[in-house]
Amino acid sequence: MKKPGRTGPLLMIGLLFVIVVSHLPVVYTLFYHNLTDAPLAEKGSLDLARGSLGKGLVLDGEWEFYWNRLLVTEPEEAAPDFLIRVPDYWSRYQINGSYLPAGGSASYRLILKGLKASCLVTVYLPDFGSAYRVFLDGKLTAESGSVSKSAQKVFTTTSAKLYPQTLSKGEEHEVIIETATTRFSGLYMAPVLKAYGSVMKENSSRNNLRLILFGTALFSFLVLIVIYILSFRENKRSIWLPVMGFLVLVRIMMTTEFYSFWQNTVFFGLSYEATNPLMFFLTFTFNYFLIFLIQELLGILFTQREKLVFLIYYAVLFLLYLFIPHGFYNRHLTVLLPLLVFALEVYGFFKVYRNRQRMKKYGMLVYWGAILAITGLITDCYYINGNSYLNLSLSLLLLFTAYLMVLSLISAIRAANVYRDFAVSSASLAQAREQIAMQTEYYDGLSAQINEVRAVRHDIRHFVNALKGLSDEGRYEELNRFLSEYAKIADPAPLPVFCENAVANSILGYYSLRVKEHSISFQCACRIPRELSVSDSDLCVVLGNALENAMEACKKLENPDIRYISVEAGNVNGQLLIKITNAYNGILYQGDGRYLTAKSGRYHGIGLQNIQKVVNTYNGFLKTEHSKTTFTLMAAFPELRADFSAEGLQ
Repeated sequence: MKKPGRTGPLLMIGLLFVIVVSHLPVVYTLFYHNLTDAPLAEKGSLDLARGSLGKGLVLDGEWEFYWNRLLVTEPEEAAPDFLIRVPDYWSRYQINGSYLPAGGSASYRLILKGLKASCLVTVYLPDFGSAYRVFLDGKLTAESGSVSKSAQKVFTTTSAKLYPQTLSKGEEHEVIIETATTRFSGLYMAPVLKAYGSVMKENSSRNNLRLILFGTALFSFLVLIVIYILSFRENKRSIWLPVMGFLVLVRIMMTTEFYSFWQNTVFFGLSYEATNPLMFFLTFTFNYFLIFLIQELLGILFTQREKLVFLIYYAVLFLLYLFIPHGFYNRHLTVLLPLLVFALEVYGFFKVYRNRQRMKKYGMLVYWGAILAITGLITDCYYINGNSYLNLSLSLLLLFTAYLMVLSLISAIRAANVYRDFAVSSASLAQAREQIAMQTEYYDGLSAQINEVRAVRHDIRHFVNALKGLSDEGRYEELNRFLSEYAKIADPAPLPVFCENAVANSILGYYSLRVKEHSISFQCACRIPRELSVSDSDLCVVLGNALENAMEACKKLENPDIRYISVEAGNVNGQLLIKITNAYNGILYQGDGRYLTAKSGRYHGIGLQNIQKVVNTYNGFLKTEHSKTTFTLMAAFPELRADFSAEGLQ
């Protein structure tokens, strides 16, 4: 988790990342001809004398347009209806004073001048959603879907078949594109002229990369599912992680360059254009569910009113998309409506920024994962609408895969934390049971002494009568012997009292008795008051673990004369300082910067970790020192409630 002072700049960098990365391809496209000096078609003709097939030639500009005519399939001599800009939607143009509909069929014609190429070439439309056929000098060079004048026979897919063609002799070459659509209205993406071998090589590389990315995304989704199932009984499980993962996975399947792979197996063979409402629905749902992911993983709460407002907002946007005529949508809303989808992200950013100090641990990682996903959605939105000449078909797949990986990582971290907390809680429970046993044993001894005192008090009358009888009879030797024997019975060894704090005293008393069994010298100078800032359970964890470790270390010494444990506790500069020193054999096990134990058992080896956790809770400090013969542990807890003093602590 980042420090609070860095949170604001990191959030701002994320916002700038979305804006810059998603819009750079659009800016490049706007200034494409200025940056590349590529020619632009004018009046149905394109001069390629300066062009090069190296990276492909974008055939944009003014094309001849033939409405409801298929020039190659149904040849006829006719003049074009008008010149149309490519890429663009034909529903933005009028014939006889009326806008063309979104659906229909048409032909585009362009004359290429000055093109010279000795290699095989092809002309195609990358990731185009409508059906089309491309002819170069009358020969078919690319096709996708089924082109027909009948709307019922039009079928669209995102895969294209490419065919190599050799340029005919001559200075001019004719490109004709026949296209048919039910809603996308024409060449909204620019055709590309390129060497056939180069295109096939790029397509092969993209296919391999696509499968690798999808495999990674699928694996990440399965991780989310498995972790959710394994943590089903835990209170910290979250359904939003696998739900968002599912939405991302389905949206990946619907990317233009990937849809054809799943068209028959997952989407029941539906035309690509027919699934466009589903794509928008998934995008709207994904954006709305970000509210719950922000709440769950970032800790930034949305009010019920905010949730309702955005639910209505997205419902209205989706209804507008469904019922607005396709022609009107293509003329005015192809960019505006998709951008309105991201209103929640803009609002969410300012909400997160205002409440950045409340962000949960790993919240910044979640935020940047969302940044990647949103960048992918915006980039894909521009790309599939023909606003980018750069081939960004893999951008959404790549960024969504990264987002899924972030979600699975967060899910794994959360699950690890849950099970680690469970292990620590189990260890704490075992420690608590041991501490209860300590206190029980100590208080059993105290209770036994109290019962002995009661027995003495009960028998005092008989004791006095016996003394009086022996005294009256002058049997003084027997009287002395009787007093000596009774003193041994009535004078049990007193239990030690080390401090005023009952919990600390019971633990110190317990270990003082246990260490005597192993011939370990025990010295204690503690002044711990009844009331402390440290809770009784936390005090038990510190003292219990420290004394247990000290006793185990002393037991390993063969010479009982050098076994000892020294405990000091008191007020030093307003802090409760606990210092425990013990002898040991000079052998320490260390790893990962911490001490390890040689003991066996499920919960052994985390004593010092538990002490450190308690000390951290109170913003105190823990320090350990060791020489060849002694080991010292010092724990400090600030802000004592009671005033008390101790001497000798350093």
